[in-house]
Amino acid sequence: MKISFYILLPFSIIGLLVFGVKNYPSNELQTTAFSASKSQLNTNITTQEIVDLANAFKATLSASQITTLESTYTLTKARTWSNLPASMSARLGIKMGTLTSGQLTAARALVQAMTGTPTGEGYNEVQGLWAADDYLSVNGGGTSYGNGNFYIAFFGTPAMIGTFEIQMTGHHRTVANTYINGLLVGATPSFVATEPYASFTSGGNTYQPMIEEKTALVNMLAGLTATQLTSAHLTTTFTDIILGPQDDWIFPTTKIGLQANALTATQKQLIVNAIATYVNDVDDTSAALFMTQYTAEIDNTYIAYSGTATLNNQNDYVRIDGPGVWIEYSTQNGIILSPKHPHSIWRDHAKDYGGTGAPLSNQDFSLASKIVNFPNPVIENTTFNFNLKENAVVKINIYDLQGKLITNAYKNMLDIGNNSITVNLSDLSSGNYIYNIETNGVKSISNKLIKK
Repeated sequence: MKISFYILLPFSIIGLLVFGVKNYPSNELQTTAFSASKSQLNTNITTQEIVDLANAFKATLSASQITTLESTYTLTKARTWSNLPASMSARLGIKMGTLTSGQLTAARALVQAMTGTPTGEGYNEVQGLWAADDYLSVNGGGTSYGNGNFYIAFFGTPAMIGTFEIQMTGHHRTVANTYINGLLVGATPSFVATEPYASFTSGGNTYQPMIEEKTALVNMLAGLTATQLTSAHLTTTFTDIILGPQDDWIFPTTKIGLQANALTATQKQLIVNAIATYVNDVDDTSAALFMTQYTAEIDNTYIAYSGTATLNNQNDYVRIDGPGVWIEYSTQNGIILSPKHPHSIWRDHAKDYGGTGAPLSNQDFSLASKIVNFPNPVIENTTFNFNLKENAVVKINIYDLQGKLITNAYKNMLDIGNNSITVNLSDLSSGNYIYNIETNGVKSISNKLIKK
């Protein structure tokens, strides 16, 4: 997507941004696939400027609107995002379609500052995804779609001390930046998808969101030899990304596919370039820091794919799994329009939600606690014991070590307090699995299960 647009920021930075892909020498890994020419501007955003823009937005709102926008930080609130339209999956915060022109301008200035400047990424991509939802609205989707159905929320009060998250979420895009004591600690989960995927025209502009991500991932796979492609290929069929909404911290326990330490510098650079199309969605300064980490970890990063390496067909799937970075891209059938469209996500093994509610501390956000099953290893029957903080619809989900859902072993409404559920797993093949207890749609951190 090649679009020129003017950046309008309250701190008087105005410029025409037109970025391109740079070809780097094969003997040196670069931390980003994008570079500005000398005449181009690279806006360095500070957390103080984010706080100032957040306060400027609040200053345009009424007291009741601020109450809707801002609430105390909890991980449960931060996890309330979805790939679905808000009419199908409720969001927190204030609906952008209810804002006046002046309020919307202030909200968008904040979102713009939180996101990157490269063409096709960051705020440019957000604009394209808002336009895509408008396109869906007038081409069969109706009022459930459109940029006015996106929400913005503050979890915690934006300030240089303490923890807060600014979340902008709606159909096919979630921006979730978590700041702790003046630093952007986490910019994930960062969900992105688009329908239509093909280029389209809206408001006199032509858009094709996510073409950069797909192109970089296809180039990454195309740079492999036939033998390497075989090593990277997975026989499992993935019908969607596995770490989607609320599927937090269930990263596969074993990395699979092709390890990058065996690749040439040129091949490693193609992986870095693909990672950059996701990381460059955050402000340029923070993106550079993330990319420095992910590039340093490249030798311990794995790439894998399922289906075809063109990513054109339903269930074509690719992932990048490093010590820190986690990226998935899945090709889906269209929902409103008939052509295929992608679902994709960038996560971080340690920094999702800014690292709050880190693995093994699921009591902070799940209704289920004290989770254990016995016997384990399981021969036929096993009993899952857990405590519920309140009445809830409970599901017991079992996954393979690649994170694919194998079975929903149980689903029912259960009462507050201690619960014991015995299930028969005789049909489950021998091997190692992980499971979680899902309560009212919120999944606990996973535990290991062994089937004899």
